[in-house]
Amino acid sequence: MKKVKLKSNRGVTITDVVVAVIILSVFTGVVGNLYYLIAKNNNLIKYNTVAVYNAIKIAEDIDKISYDEVTEDLNTNIKDRYNIPEGFSAQVKVVKYSDEDSTKQDIIKRVNITIKYKFLKEDKTYNLEKLKIKEIEFIFDFFFFCHFNLK
Repeated sequence: MKKVKLKSNRGVTITDVVVAVIILSVFTGVVGNLYYLIAKNNNLIKYNTVAVYNAIKIAEDIDKISYDEVTEDLNTNIKDRYNIPEGFSAQVKVVKYSDEDSTKQDIIKRVNITIKYKFLKEDKTYNLEKLKIKEIEFIFDFFFFCHFNLK
């Protein structure tokens, strides 16, 4: 009588298929999750870049204008003036140091620029604070006058 082997080496068993499917699904889940996190962080960096760019653009414009023009009125039409994209909002808050302490002269303003945006149902905020110092032109004029007229 001939012996019959119960286990054959000619094919794939259901156990091999189940193990392969489990390994494939775990690998796919890990790779998919990593891909999602990379894409999310990449888009968050892009949004942050736009917020920083717009805040710096406003700050540079504040450097160009005179001390007396730096007021809360900068908030009017701020979105159109600086071409701030949809989904972003900008606000400028101006505080004089002389308002905090009446003994100080009105020569310094603290300007707080806030850019707000929404990313994946989360409110994000970027703040930039700078000082605007009153331009003192008479010192140069006085030096120039003294230097050339005293000789």
